[in-house]
Amino acid sequence: MPVTNLRNPLKRGKDPEPREPEHSDPESPERSPTGQKRPRHDPTSPLCAECQAFDLDKHFDKAHSVLEAWCNGELKAGIKPRGTPVGAKNGSWYFEDAVPIHCFEDRLKPDTKCPLCQFFRQMRVQPDKHEKYKLLALPSSESWLFQIDLLKEWKEMWDKLQDSVFMIVVPDLEWLPPMGHEHTWIEREVPSVGMICRLRADEAPEELMRPRELRNEVDLGLVRDWLDNCMKKHGNTCRSRTSDDVVERGFRVIDCEADPPTVEVQPWGVPYAALSYVWGTSPEDQVEWPRTVLDAVGATKDIGLRYLWVDRLCINQSDGDEKAYLVSKMAAIYEAAEVTIVAAAGNGAGHGLPGIRDTPRRPQPHYTLDSGNALVSTLRDPRRDILESSHWTRGWTYQEGILSNRRIVFTEHQVYWECRNMAAQESIDTKLFHRFSQVEEFADDDGAANSKVLWKEREDEELVMADFMLGGIFKGDASSGGPFCSAEGSVNTRGDDPYRLDYGFPPHLSATLRAQLRGLNEHIRAYSHRRLTHGTDSLPAFLGITSMYRRFPELYLLHGLPLYLDGSVPACSTTQVTFAMSASGWYHRSSIQPETTFISEPCSRRPHLPSWTWAGWEGPVSWRAPPAIEHCSNMTDMIDAISAKQPPHPLWVAEFHVFNSAPLAENNMPARTVRLRECHSGEALDAEQPDAIVLQNPYVLKYSTRHPVSESKKKWDWTVRVGRVGSRSVQSDQNVPWDTKQYRIAGRLSFVAMSVEMTEEEWTKKHFDGELVSVLMYATRWNPEEQSGHGAAHFMTLRKVRSFRGRTSIWERVGVLYLVIPKVSLDECVTGDDLLRQAPVERREMTVIIE
Repeated sequence: MPVTNLRNPLKRGKDPEPREPEHSDPESPERSPTGQKRPRHDPTSPLCAECQAFDLDKHFDKAHSVLEAWCNGELKAGIKPRGTPVGAKNGSWYFEDAVPIHCFEDRLKPDTKCPLCQFFRQMRVQPDKHEKYKLLALPSSESWLFQIDLLKEWKEMWDKLQDSVFMIVVPDLEWLPPMGHEHTWIEREVPSVGMICRLRADEAPEELMRPRELRNEVDLGLVRDWLDNCMKKHGNTCRSRTSDDVVERGFRVIDCEADPPTVEVQPWGVPYAALSYVWGTSPEDQVEWPRTVLDAVGATKDIGLRYLWVDRLCINQSDGDEKAYLVSKMAAIYEAAEVTIVAAAGNGAGHGLPGIRDTPRRPQPHYTLDSGNALVSTLRDPRRDILESSHWTRGWTYQEGILSNRRIVFTEHQVYWECRNMAAQESIDTKLFHRFSQVEEFADDDGAANSKVLWKEREDEELVMADFMLGGIFKGDASSGGPFCSAEGSVNTRGDDPYRLDYGFPPHLSATLRAQLRGLNEHIRAYSHRRLTHGTDSLPAFLGITSMYRRFPELYLLHGLPLYLDGSVPACSTTQVTFAMSASGWYHRSSIQPETTFISEPCSRRPHLPSWTWAGWEGPVSWRAPPAIEHCSNMTDMIDAISAKQPPHPLWVAEFHVFNSAPLAENNMPARTVRLRECHSGEALDAEQPDAIVLQNPYVLKYSTRHPVSESKKKWDWTVRVGRVGSRSVQSDQNVPWDTKQYRIAGRLSFVAMSVEMTEEEWTKKHFDGELVSVLMYATRWNPEEQSGHGAAHFMTLRKVRSFRGRTSIWERVGVLYLVIPKVSLDECVTGDDLLRQAPVERREMTVIIE
């Protein structure tokens, strides 16, 4: 079917569907969705005049025909291919690939009495931020639930399914054409409100995606189907354990089949569900059997399990020894559970699980048409509900969710499933495409090696959800970097976005070192955003996460900082280098925007831990810095090079020791220190428990004055690619709305991040006065294919705490400084000393102790 008139502008306030002039046939009245004639305006109808004339069934059918033809390439001359971003004159970007359905003008007001207008009002993108809205139609395959390009590669897998249509209510902006929508709306804005889909009253063809109309009660039969699907298809991945740890005493569970439910001792190994929830502070939260626990008892029984583990009832809270023992076994308890029930609704245990027993849940917006078909909201993406829940803010619940192999999450709107290999939600019915977890090698016709993913199911193969399906948010031990990963293997600061879309499921407990390091950094970043009632829990509440990284015995975490204890070459040790990289590789940043070259965050110290570890501070952490510095990527490259006895050329690393600071409290120097250059196993570190660093006569920043870079000489290009994740994109030709100020220190482009609040002028002055000092930890050249072959000098910025003895002072780490060393300077360097001369540093005769 040829597509015509797609570029005709909409008349404001009129139905965009081409039709005969209004008075062309006065004897021909409008028809209802059932096809029966009716007057143009029925004053007795609850619908407004515009909605009475609005034939939505016809619009859905016609939109499907138009989109099908468009996707098949039957394009009118001049229309861009689908998914191509278009630049507007105001610097914004948009897609011009939707079918325009209707302009609401300003009638979606709070006081509207029309039930259909009320339905559309609930579905607005960016509600209450604009006066005018419009209705657009798009194919389901182009929703955020699928990565478009990968989905197209496997079209034969869903070719027998009909690609359904969804509609969205978006702002009707003057600069947008009728078919246009901003390039971020589908992936960032629509998930926060949901899609409008049509649910047919009659039997419909099998579709790629269709809505489910939800009842007041959760469909636990659907949950049982997800659980059965997981148990049959996902093999050992969804039963994985990071250790063989067992609970040898005090293991109690709730017998959900008893009436009333009772707590009893059971042997370790009995099948059970676990509950992850927020305790809360209200009187309803403090009762012995709060609503959330009772609802979890009912849900556990209805999904076919008898026993439930809940900390408040299954741990003797009055027995300090038993409590400490079982808290140390929390990782094992959540890993061994058949499934974990996650209470992501409300602020405490008294709220309950929406949709279970008599706990209400928020209604699903819907409207029944005259035809009997219904307009149904797919609701907010449950991942958004979880990310914005109280449960997601608490420190202890982090490892409970991550370590669980299977999760049933209750939000205010619906229930969500996520295991190691699959994610699904109650409000959307889509085929759960799976692929084999292994890739089969084969040869092309010319004999070249190649690979493909197998789709035909075999009983003996483990399956994982297809890579084009939207993945989960409870990340495993590894991270590929997803769509933010460059061809060279690094991820920029945009990868810190908590709302980024990740597709597919990376392998669990079997990934590369790079993916594991990135996964660890991602967990530290996410965990650092959470709140702890007691700051002393900052590492205990994270120990379960660290247990996932035992696959690499050389990977050692010292107070939460990753270092690699393996191999050495003359004058170079992975232990020494990776500690320097990790200690200077993190900084505090509360938001991915605005991106700046000077960051100052008011963070609080946790004095029971060293200042040089992220765990010693309260505040959100990032491991990525401009222009393109990613700790895990650079650290992996360094480990690979040193392990192959080919260290990066050139490389300079500071000489330092670590030690236990206990003697300092009595004004004594330690009797023994650990020289990291000579440390190749964790035994010495375990024995000493070092929490302080000592540097003798360190190299420090010589100049602290920051000089602004003129617009014509800026080196960092603050632009981004625009487009759908994994699909066609273009490089924007305008700066993104970030702080584009750039500064040089002694001719080197600089990046400064502080964990204490201060201005840029104060940073310079405090260095000049000696209150701050920036100590060089290492300098090197990164992968020549990345960052244009540049390198960097990495500093820890220290604040003086007190004098100790003579030229010895106690300092604390309060920030980092990175200076870019350009390729032209690095090309002249052969040795580490040559590289040192490219950094604006001087040797200071002093002993620096960093606690």
